[in-house]
Amino acid sequence: MAEIGTAVAEKVVDSLFVVAKKEIGYLWNYKEYVENLRRDAKNLEVTRGEVQELVYIAISKGDKLKYGVEDWVKEADTELSKANEFLEKEANAKKTCCKIGLCGNWKTLHRYGKTATQIAPPLLLLQERGSAYKSGVSVETRAPGPLDVYQNKDLSGLHTHDSALGDIIKSLEDETIQITGIYGLGGVGKTTLAMEVATIVKNNKLFADVAFTTVSQNIDVGKIQKDIGEATKRIMRRDKILIILDDVWETLDLQELCIPFGNNHKNCKILLTSRNESVCDSMNVQRKICVNALPTAEAWILFKGVVGEKVESDVDLKLVAMMVAEECGGLPLLIQAVGNALKNKNIDIWSSALSRLKKHAPIEINPDIRKAFTRLKLSYDYLEIEEAKSCFLLCTLFGEDHNISFEDMAIYGVGLEKFDDLESMEDARDRVRNAVNILTSCGLLLKSELGEGFTKMHDVVRDVALLIASQSNNKFLVKDRQGLTEWLPRNNSLESYVGISLVNNNINKLPDYEVHLPNLQVFAICFNHDLSMISDEFIRCIKKVRILDISWTKISSLPHSFQLLTELHVLDLRGIKSLHEILVLGALRNLEILILNETGITEIPKEIAQLVNLRVLQVIGCKDLFRITQGVISRLWRLEELCIEFMLKFVGASDCIVEIMSLSKLTSLDFTVSSIDDIPAEGEGFNSEKLKKFMIQIGEYDRHTLNIYNTMWSGRYLVLSRVHIRIPLAKWLTKLIEGSLPITILNGTESINNIMLTLYDEGFNKLEQIKLNNCSNVSFLVGDVTRWDGGEGKTGEKVFKELKHLKLCSLNKLKVLWNCPDKYISLTNLVTLSIGACHELERVFTVSVAQGLVNLKRLNINGCDLLEEVIWVGEGGDDESGIITIFPSLAEIYLTGLTRLRSFYSGSENCRIKYPSLAGIAFFGCLNFEIWGPGIHETPNLKNIPDGPNGINDFVANWYETYTRAKQQAELHN
Repeated sequence: MAEIGTAVAEKVVDSLFVVAKKEIGYLWNYKEYVENLRRDAKNLEVTRGEVQELVYIAISKGDKLKYGVEDWVKEADTELSKANEFLEKEANAKKTCCKIGLCGNWKTLHRYGKTATQIAPPLLLLQERGSAYKSGVSVETRAPGPLDVYQNKDLSGLHTHDSALGDIIKSLEDETIQITGIYGLGGVGKTTLAMEVATIVKNNKLFADVAFTTVSQNIDVGKIQKDIGEATKRIMRRDKILIILDDVWETLDLQELCIPFGNNHKNCKILLTSRNESVCDSMNVQRKICVNALPTAEAWILFKGVVGEKVESDVDLKLVAMMVAEECGGLPLLIQAVGNALKNKNIDIWSSALSRLKKHAPIEINPDIRKAFTRLKLSYDYLEIEEAKSCFLLCTLFGEDHNISFEDMAIYGVGLEKFDDLESMEDARDRVRNAVNILTSCGLLLKSELGEGFTKMHDVVRDVALLIASQSNNKFLVKDRQGLTEWLPRNNSLESYVGISLVNNNINKLPDYEVHLPNLQVFAICFNHDLSMISDEFIRCIKKVRILDISWTKISSLPHSFQLLTELHVLDLRGIKSLHEILVLGALRNLEILILNETGITEIPKEIAQLVNLRVLQVIGCKDLFRITQGVISRLWRLEELCIEFMLKFVGASDCIVEIMSLSKLTSLDFTVSSIDDIPAEGEGFNSEKLKKFMIQIGEYDRHTLNIYNTMWSGRYLVLSRVHIRIPLAKWLTKLIEGSLPITILNGTESINNIMLTLYDEGFNKLEQIKLNNCSNVSFLVGDVTRWDGGEGKTGEKVFKELKHLKLCSLNKLKVLWNCPDKYISLTNLVTLSIGACHELERVFTVSVAQGLVNLKRLNINGCDLLEEVIWVGEGGDDESGIITIFPSLAEIYLTGLTRLRSFYSGSENCRIKYPSLAGIAFFGCLNFEIWGPGIHETPNLKNIPDGPNGINDFVANWYETYTRAKQQAELHN
């Protein structure tokens, strides 16, 4: 028994020793534990900031956040708050108890050591979870498609189309029919009818969703799957979905396209369009609908709509015009093209056009193209501006159904010398924009779903354009997205071709033998990621080429024969990360545009100084670039546009910038430096007035968040990222800012409060656009203004008075926008305001300031956890009453993820507030949003809200009641 007691005693002693050792460890290792906690908190804070920035970017792009991201951010904030509070107490204790480790306060040391070990584990767990979000926090939301930008057509008077539309709708409503086919001539209006159908079935809720994709001759399975991907997922969830397959040329394998179909998926219906009835048959279409050409009477109605009713009043003109309309064969595409070409012309031109339309097209061409050729050729010939004709033919160099970039057209136009008396690259862009406007108004080009800066070409128009190009000695070979793995043409098969485009294939081999290409001016083989070399033999075959695009390939070196390309004007090498050396380019004396973005080059050698005709040089994202030979930049005296990043490893950025400032013709400048110290203090001889656009970035910042990562960017940007803004800026830079009203972005700066007045003191007093992002110390933008009343010449001056656009992102300590009397604030010019992830912000505007927001058009607030109201009376303010037109110009309001928001307005019940321009409002994730605001709120242009003088309050109340009921039911169910 004694032995047992001894054993138990030994175990107790051992246990007590372990506990004692642990407790003593808290004391002796206190400093290590606290430092470990400080390190872990800093790491989590960095990760949290990176994730939050990604969250804001995703929200601003309209992407859907991944499940759990927002919860992780809140948990990280909670644990960081605990850690920072503890570390602040520990730091204060050090100050008040001199040399805390020697004071004998063992109890305090023990407590701090133990607390540090208890707080640290949750930080490490959150760090581990958060690391997964650093690679992505959202699910990409698709870009606008054709249906999103489609504008409904007026089919009144066009019985043929109206009847076909009715037949299509009936077929889709028939539960026994899964596939409906529309067929007819090219240009008869099949795509238009399909889009009209989509609009009707969506408005009438016949389907949960409609997906649209253009198939075209060269089938791109990946693109089709991407276009319809979300829709196919919903089909699997048993939603009723319509998939529109437009412009089908051959039998499609629905299984290969991953379209759920057949008896197990009758909730999926397909509408396809094709030129050939046989395609409908091979696709087992259950209902075929032929879209016929318009009869004479209907064609005349459409033709009059294009040329104007005045054609009815001139008897002689009407007679000719009716015959012209008849020559268009009842095809809407041709009616619009010919009508646009002839409207506002005199009768002699009409008569001449009629004679030409009666001439036959070339017999050897496809029948569909033959029908369109003379009509579209007429529209082309009647273009009065030669540059519009050039741009029209250039569009054929891009693939079928391609979104054609204005920037690419401008580069090609410069490279082929299509612009007479060209002044600058910006002049080329202006001429392209003008040409595209002309071609679009003539019906020869279409608007792109990508919006401004892009255009498209109807496939029939493209076929005719290729034929026109070939007749004018501009023969083009275009093989886009055809899955080619090699391109090995016969020696003399391409001798008449001027342009060859083989982009977006899988080509890994080009000719290593002679190919006769005496007329070739354009060769594009970009986005062939398996291509690793171009032979000397092939380079010798294309030595007259003016434009060479080998971007996004794996070419590791430029052959010595490259120096033979002496007529080259445009060279695009972007994205070739395997390319490290460019010495041979020094021989290309006629080069005007050189793009080196995201290549693996390590230096820009002295040989590049010989390219004295360069207009554009782009060197962005070259992470291995460490040196530019001294004197190279200054020798490129014709440079108009320069884009360059001086990465961390780069040596001599300041000297390079001095050379840049000596370029007298520079109109566009984009450079990035890693530190404010890289900015030279003096800019002698720098003519900032010539700069029409610039982006100057100091510190690290992801330019993709600005959407200005190529030469299409326009405007003026100054980015200060992770730098202290109180460091005086160079005088030349301050002068540039003062004279150009740039968009200024502050990202992660070590900023103090009163940030706006600090900016004003640095010469930023006339800024029109500002974005503050991740500035962790800012609790208000404007604070102490007493010095403005102190005789410094600023008496009566107001903050924000020039500001048009303000973005506030991830300002974690921002509590109010300003901490001063309202009389110092003026927002009369503000057009857009976006506030995101400002978790301490409780209110936005006082009523008195809100009444001055006469130009505000768009208000977007998201992810502000403590925000309770947007507009409030203000501390000490009188309770306003009477009629207040609070936002006379405001058109859109977005309120998302505002969990504590109670109301938009919290003023007097006696107010009658008007929102005369408000046309759109969206809110979600506002779980306590019970009322828009007391008083009466008039929104005459806001649709889908209850009738009555206070419909918006009823709308919010109904939403809140529905949400509360659903929440209660969910709780009962659980």
